[in-house]
Amino acid sequence: MDVTRRAFAFFGATALSSIALSGRAYADVPSNIRGVLVQETAGCCRVTLALDRPAQARTFFLSEPARFVIDVANSQLALPGGAVGQGPGAGLVRRFRYAPQEGGNARVVLDLEGPASLVRQEIGGRRSATLSFDIAATTPSAPPPAPLERPARQQARRTVVIDAGHGGRDPGAIGAGGTREKDVVLHCALTLRDALQQRGYHVALTRDADSFVELEDRVRFARTQHADLFISIHADASPNRETAGASVYTLSDSGADRAQNMMASQNWDLDLDTRNALARDILVDLAQRDTTNRSAQFAQLVIPRLGQVAPLVRNTHRSAGFFVLLAPDVPAVLIETGFLSNSTDERRLGDPRARERMAEAMAGAVDAYFATPVVYAAAR
Repeated sequence: MDVTRRAFAFFGATALSSIALSGRAYADVPSNIRGVLVQETAGCCRVTLALDRPAQARTFFLSEPARFVIDVANSQLALPGGAVGQGPGAGLVRRFRYAPQEGGNARVVLDLEGPASLVRQEIGGRRSATLSFDIAATTPSAPPPAPLERPARQQARRTVVIDAGHGGRDPGAIGAGGTREKDVVLHCALTLRDALQQRGYHVALTRDADSFVELEDRVRFARTQHADLFISIHADASPNRETAGASVYTLSDSGADRAQNMMASQNWDLDLDTRNALARDILVDLAQRDTTNRSAQFAQLVIPRLGQVAPLVRNTHRSAGFFVLLAPDVPAVLIETGFLSNSTDERRLGDPRARERMAEAMAGAVDAYFATPVVYAAAR
């Protein structure tokens, strides 16, 4: 697999800085590449590498034939198929190949259907050491990449599923003044839907009226919609009436283990092209880690925007094993808009204008999440 002698086309080496490591000895230990996953997403193709520790990578494109090359420094290939092999592609990627390189590096080569460009790259942290790249097809006469703030309506249409918590026979939290969570979050969800539709997104709601929806059906709905993002909206309550402010939850480590168990009981099958049981387990774990990273990325984008229109609790980004966060292939967050048990928060959440401001803040975070190109380091 000698690709070093071919002329480079669209050369654009990209160094992904490794997350700060604790101690030189740790940094000197090679990282193990345990899985490679290629997925077709809206308007592009995503390749994700699962590592057991952070690493640096350089990427570039080759032409005639078209290829995308990922060189991972100080690493070794520990895939189920061995240190040399190949795997299936998706979308514009026909297949991927991998082999060790001189100097203790590893190379992954994606054979492409035609010219492409890198539109997104991400770095995982110590707890989820992944490298992820989005590439999109281009033509020789294609214009240069669009700027970061390109309006969402000009991008490939994304699907956002909004989940208004509770509903019907389940009122959720009830404030001292009688404000019901199910009413507050439904209005917020409907307002967010309108804001996103105006931006050109495809939006689906798990409920758009005062109806009860089982938790399993909410997650199943998001998956059948092939959602690019799932936002569950709630309002909290606490025995301590002084507690106030919004918070954002993503899936916890224990929740990730629960999700693995739920895959069988809920028939949450993933479309992974492999008959090797060990390889499949690795790819499932890789897909879930990629999903968890993306959930954390959206959380980090929405929190400061919520903070501009509402108070925030301390440690605003929290983790839990909530059922609606368990889908292994849909980035998801649960947003607590405030505490109905707090009189100030109840008054704020009872004000339609305040809810509209929160919905607009969420919509702005959705725009930022889908903007390209961008590099994120997931929360560790």
